[in-house]
Amino acid sequence: MSSQLGLGELLGRLAEAEVRFVLVGGLAVNAWGYLRGTRDIDIVPAPDRENLERLAGLLASVGGRVETPQGRLGPSAIGTFLATGDRTFVSTELGPVDVLQGHPQIPRYADLEGGAQEVEIAGASVQVCSLEALLDMKRASGRLRDRDDLEALEAAHGDS
Repeated sequence: MSSQLGLGELLGRLAEAEVRFVLVGGLAVNAWGYLRGTRDIDIVPAPDRENLERLAGLLASVGGRVETPQGRLGPSAIGTFLATGDRTFVSTELGPVDVLQGHPQIPRYADLEGGAQEVEIAGASVQVCSLEALLDMKRASGRLRDRDDLEALEAAHGDS
């Protein structure tokens, strides 16, 4: 299965499981009109316990494993890592999910939710961060890919 097909299916499953999140990262860049490849889904989830439990359950159901510097941890570790409120990278059978909580360059869910827009990606209706929030995140990052995204988004939408 291609990475893009798996990511689309994974977005659909997140939506079906009623996990509340705002999409950021590469897929958000695509949603705002600059198409480029991406290998993962970057999300900022609503931090309430019930939502994080739904997210953990969904990720476990698709073979999720938490990636750590020491190695991969099994599905039972997902909920524990999500509950800490820190960044958690989970590999799944459908593709990786980068759960961005407590990351200094990423706004909190409550800050992203108000400006988010509902878009359809691969048949799933999801909330995507506002263009302004996306540009701010790209400006805060020092990565080359983020600078390229920023340049392309600003050219497409004007310097916001």
